[in-house]
Amino acid sequence: MKKNVVLITGVSSGIGLDLAKLFIKNNFIVYGASRNDFAMENLNHIKCDVSSLNQCKNAIEKIIEKEGKLDILINNAGIGTSGSVENTSEEDAKKIFDVNFFGTFFMCKSALPYLRKSKGRIINVSSVASKFFIPFQGFYSATKASVDAISSAMRAETKPFGVKITNVHPGDTKTSFTKNRTKQNDGIYNERYEISISRMEKDEQNGMTSLYVAKKIYKISTKKHPPKTKTIGNSYKFLLLLAKFLPNSFIEFIISKIYS
Repeated sequence: MKKNVVLITGVSSGIGLDLAKLFIKNNFIVYGASRNDFAMENLNHIKCDVSSLNQCKNAIEKIIEKEGKLDILINNAGIGTSGSVENTSEEDAKKIFDVNFFGTFFMCKSALPYLRKSKGRIINVSSVASKFFIPFQGFYSATKASVDAISSAMRAETKPFGVKITNVHPGDTKTSFTKNRTKQNDGIYNERYEISISRMEKDEQNGMTSLYVAKKIYKISTKKHPPKTKTIGNSYKFLLLLAKFLPNSFIEFIISKIYS
């Protein structure tokens, strides 16, 4: 039997890179997509900006042309931004949606005709930030909540074709994502902004390793019956459980106290 074929976006660092290494180690045919040139042994790299539908289509077509199929798509590419909703520029708001939301949508749209044939699966890397809305992280949370929404809709739409779709919600993870986040302290919210971002970055740098998260995602990707959603990080599972029973106003109060 031909080896299973997996495509991982955002492959050049962090969770995406560790995922690629795990799939290669376990004898998959591994393709990785990123905006910049990247090379690693046994990785088939495709230069692709996921915010472009044409580039996503071309990336998928290259895989199909060479391998004849696609079994797993992992939408891992993402960017972050911080700042008040009021003072986030139109350009920055569109950019984060272009990558985090439309990048996921464009890849799914391009891959689904082939995943229907292979009865394949999609893993969309969301975030616990899609459930807990942190001050000065509003647009990041909005993009991930949007990913959750279309994933749930696609899951229902594609179920008759045997396509399995999982939303993964990692908690704080130590990666280069922290230093790459765009920051916008406009001076209006000043001290509250600094407190919020400082707390968030500290949590990230003391969080789970990217390898730990990658191992969890790999395990989900290879399950016969993968879950619809998966939260990674025990403390976050507990918080999500609490959120089911506590009023939203109380959860917002706690988050506000922690982050601002």
